[in-house]
Amino acid sequence: MPIDPLLLQKGFPLQAALEVSTVEIGLPEVAGDYNQLLVFGHAGSGFWKSLDEPLTGSDPLDCMSIKMVEDFFQRIGCADYQVLYPTTDLQIDLLALGKQLGWHADSALGIGINAIHGTWFAYRVVVLSNTFYETHDETQANNLAEALCDKCINRPCVEACPVGAPGVTFDLRACMDERVREGSACAYQCLARNACPVGTEYRYDQDQMRYHYQKSLQLIQSNKLA
Repeated sequence: MPIDPLLLQKGFPLQAALEVSTVEIGLPEVAGDYNQLLVFGHAGSGFWKSLDEPLTGSDPLDCMSIKMVEDFFQRIGCADYQVLYPTTDLQIDLLALGKQLGWHADSALGIGINAIHGTWFAYRVVVLSNTFYETHDETQANNLAEALCDKCINRPCVEACPVGAPGVTFDLRACMDERVREGSACAYQCLARNACPVGTEYRYDQDQMRYHYQKSLQLIQSNKLA
């Protein structure tokens, strides 16, 4: 059962509650004032299509995600919570947290892969709260984090990547260098990610994909100029 059916309808199928005492990643000291860690993530284009406001500002998706979760807390009458992610001053190990939840395993693309949604998902909000939801049972994760890449024989992602970045260790430098190359087909999409056969029905639509990749491309370009 989802924590909040309305957030599910708005494209957040990944929802979980953990007791703070069981969380395996580092949390700020303030976590001791709360009993649960709630985690929300989007998958596919449901969240993107549910947006009814223009994307303005530096991090509009983050702002809208936080607002949606704040609306959820208002609906349940809980004012005792603190958003940990996304924030500018707190670092949360989302990869490790997702593995604890059983939501993803490592992939040849250097990002997590989910057995249902493939790589087409993202962690949107992590929040401390004094709530009392049924906690996530890692043993009942429905094999969402199978080691899918280990079972993949043809490796279409490797074939599709023009610089051979996917592998046991993802070659991030080769990937970034290719993306900033003038005329690169990888600037606003990942050919290797598109080639992965897992969760293709959840692949982002063209507008959403371009938005996410444009943001990351700008970050790469700014770091290269620094």
